[in-house]
Amino acid sequence: MKSERRKKILNKLRENGLDGLLFASGADFQYLAECCSYLWQRNCFNQMAETAGALIIPEALIFMDGEGKTTILTIPSLKDHFDISKNEVVVSYLDQFEDELSHIVKGRKIGIGRDCDKWIINALKNVDEKIETIKVENIFDDLRRIKDEKEIAIMNKLAKFTDEAMLHVVKHMYEGMTMFECERMVVDYGLSHGIQDLSFPPTCGFKTRNTKNAENIEPFEAERKLVPGTMVAFDIGYMDQGYCSDWGRTVYYGKAPEFVKKGYEALQEAQCYMIDKIRPGVTKFSELYGYICDKAEELGYYEYLRFKREERGGNGHHIGSEVHELPWMRADEHLVLQPGMIFCSEPKMFFPNEGYMRVEDMVMVTKDGAVSLSEFPRDLFEIGI
Repeated sequence: MKSERRKKILNKLRENGLDGLLFASGADFQYLAECCSYLWQRNCFNQMAETAGALIIPEALIFMDGEGKTTILTIPSLKDHFDISKNEVVVSYLDQFEDELSHIVKGRKIGIGRDCDKWIINALKNVDEKIETIKVENIFDDLRRIKDEKEIAIMNKLAKFTDEAMLHVVKHMYEGMTMFECERMVVDYGLSHGIQDLSFPPTCGFKTRNTKNAENIEPFEAERKLVPGTMVAFDIGYMDQGYCSDWGRTVYYGKAPEFVKKGYEALQEAQCYMIDKIRPGVTKFSELYGYICDKAEELGYYEYLRFKREERGGNGHHIGSEVHELPWMRADEHLVLQPGMIFCSEPKMFFPNEGYMRVEDMVMVTKDGAVSLSEFPRDLFEIGI
């Protein structure tokens, strides 16, 4: 019996006039296979190598035919990652993949993804030179945007883990530690708790007031030491069970100037105001940052926001099996929010010669409104005093 996901995917295949879908490692592979244990995230960075002209051979492929049957072709070391109750699994060696595909791929019009596309195109031409490959990297975007109960449970658990990890980090920060040592603490906490990977390189951005370091938002300095008067802007994400977290907060080491402390309170209040304004089926993605701006302006801190209302700079994004999923929270994105969507809102403020602050929450749209999956204390700001 086909799952609801498979039925929707099969409809997509037919709507696009395709005979089949063939994906290498990537988010669409995971979505189609309904498998969360295969660590594909780092493999999808192959696209950067391919841009430079390299030919990357996939270590696993999944093919769906016109009837909805899925077949995974994999190297031996990965075979135990895949659910044989949902997929036929064919185990072979890389050098035999092309020959195996000739017995798996059916049809003449095949949709393919971005990853390892050069190899896939060449391989399918060798299977049958009449096969037409159609690039459909974003074919599941609207489906993946709405998370099911299992996905929500995984992402909620990971959001809570990220909160716990960063409470540990903040508690154990000490004067004289470097920014790199702080980031290493983030890494070590994930490793010690069996987390598979990071969503992206962690940032524990040190900005010390009245120094050259605090004159601009960037760059950060990995060897800068934590001293009183340092604002630390965190941007952290872990990846586990095939899904990502993305989290941001700011702490101030020492006693903060009152207007900076009030600025952080204003940023948090603006974020909460935006979440409270969400009405499923009504609120558009383009409206979200405007709510943040409105509240920041009401509280007297609009001028310190990194992005103003009309700017195209991204202030957030959807999240799931990839940390940055479309669309971005921009003024020209008019997607209407629906229950089951999870996105990250990350408003930021910059105080010249003082420091840089950010708040980032994973926000889930519910049937009645929205809730923050990130529950790190909003009033935790000054530390080390």
